Amino acid sequence: MTSNAKGGKAQRIAGSPQGRGSAYLAVLRLALLGGGSLVLILSSVLFLREMSDLDKGTVATTGISEIAWVVCWLVALLLVALYSSLLVLHKARSDGTAFPLGALKNIFSTFGVPMVIGGGVGFMLVLLLTAAIGAALWAVSFGIALLATRRRAPRSIARLGWLVLSVGLTALAYAWSDGAYPLPLVGVPEHLESPMLEANLIIGACFGLIPIFYSILCMRACGRLRKTTG
Repeated sequence: MTSNAKGGKAQRIAGSPQGRGSAYLAVLRLALLGGGSLVLILSSVLFLREMSDLDKGTVATTGISEIAWVVCWLVALLLVALYSSLLVLHKARSDGTAFPLGALKNIFSTFGVPMVIGGGVGFMLVLLLTAAIGAALWAVSFGIALLATRRRAPRSIARLGWLVLSVGLTALAYAWSDGAYPLPLVGVPEHLESPMLEANLIIGACFGLIPIFYSILCMRACGRLRKTTG
């Protein structure tokens, strides 16, 4: 087979539904892996800092405030969004094909609505109640946002959405429960020393660990797609 024929075949594969699905999964895998790693690192740093302040008894003086904590995660969100956008642009240019940027714009716009609403409400809950309750609501909003894109995105997005939503609701029930609001059949679970510790654990699990492990599953799915299109 000549090089021109091989090139034509590669373009046909890239433009096919299987090729587009593989492209989606490749970008999704890298976005989940990179974004999840950043979140996991930041949540671990904030968790260890809070633990150190608790051990020293200096939370009131040197502990991170709720507003500063929210600002840290807003910066992390912007970095993850920039990283994901660069991945999409790089994939579109490297393929040399009509990568479905229009579809991705629709996905991002659908994804953004519940994230903005949940982010604003979660910010108010962080300031008015506890950081743990706000973080849990962010996780719930993230799960709902992923599910909102299920008609335009690969099915793996919906599975990830259900997983994050389930963990987020569990975390919200845990963070909300106290002496005045015991959980049915469970009562009040034992809480950590600080709601900020719980918040960093919730963020690290829902936005860090789960996406990282899920990206490994996407690697396998992407590999299977390459075999079927090869």
